[in-house]
Amino acid sequence: MKIKDSFTDRLFRAFCYFVVAIIVIICIYPLWLVIVYSISDPDRVNAGKVFLLPQGINLDGYRQVFRHKDLMSGYWNTITQTLAGLVINMGLTIPAAYALSKPSLNGRKFFTTMIVFTMYFSGGLIPSFINMRNLGLLNNWWVIPLTGAVSSYNLIVARTFFASGVPRELEEAAEIDGCGTAGTFFRIVLPLSKAMMGVILLYYTVAHWNNYTTALYYMPATNDYWPLQMVIRKIMQDVVLSQSSDDPELIAYYSKIYNMIKYAVIVVSSLPVLILYPFLQKYFDKGVMLGSVKG
Repeated sequence: MKIKDSFTDRLFRAFCYFVVAIIVIICIYPLWLVIVYSISDPDRVNAGKVFLLPQGINLDGYRQVFRHKDLMSGYWNTITQTLAGLVINMGLTIPAAYALSKPSLNGRKFFTTMIVFTMYFSGGLIPSFINMRNLGLLNNWWVIPLTGAVSSYNLIVARTFFASGVPRELEEAAEIDGCGTAGTFFRIVLPLSKAMMGVILLYYTVAHWNNYTTALYYMPATNDYWPLQMVIRKIMQDVVLSQSSDDPELIAYYSKIYNMIKYAVIVVSSLPVLILYPFLQKYFDKGVMLGSVKG
């Protein structure tokens, strides 16, 4: 028999729905507004006449972005560097976190302390630049996948999950059945860790995709290996330079569509991650709940 909700319960539920709706609008509206601005008439946008729906469809911003010769190479570099970085990230983070979760590991607390220490203190930009130069990674394609190969935060999250989220009894049963440490890790632990791995994979993907400063610092001399974010920076610089030309019509044109190009590059750079997120959302939600309950 279904228990009928009281008036107070219905009122509280309605209030929760209202609050969630407000939060959703606050989160989604800026993204939607960027898309609307990127395809609306720039005069109407600058006059403040565009609020919810596009006004006077204009795709000049996207035409200017996709006309840039380095855009596709930037996309390709970002995709390949992200994939290579993810292989390195997951290949180092997950096994290290599993090892650090074992109480039998000698020096476990010392290694964990050193890892946490790097979350708050670093050598600084100049020592890092000298280190990259000595390693031969300046203006090198591998500098982006290798820089930040392990995130201390992600490592701690994975270690906490392995320590509290994987039943020790399962590992002991696998050992009794003759399964070694590697076999237990690959056959028992990893299949039970999909939620946590999905969360960390998403964190690493977004970090690589949005990586801008690494290329800015360590790839100053060549644009052959520039990621998408650096190419977008170059596009905006070219637009600014076009506004200082000797042609008054060219100056007026680029001054008019400058904001359109700015909004267009935001859409172009963010769209792949927004498309990827729904496929990892179920793991992300489950991983967050596991961390909040057992972390």
